[in-house]
Amino acid sequence: MRIGIGGLKWRPADFWDATLTEFFDGIEGHNEAQGVDEQNTDAPSDRELEALVAKYG
Repeated sequence: MRIGIGGLKWRPADFWDATLTEFFDGIEGHNEAQGVDEQNTDAPSDRELEALVAKYG
């Protein structure tokens, strides 16, 4: 519900009326519009992880 109402900005009635396919398509479309690359699912390398830890703790 948080994703549908908060992330996708759907009204509660729209969330409850949506099928699972519509819900997941909505998430995918939202992520695409935000520039999220769903194809790149590789875990960060050790060097990238160390840099993230150094930057964010």
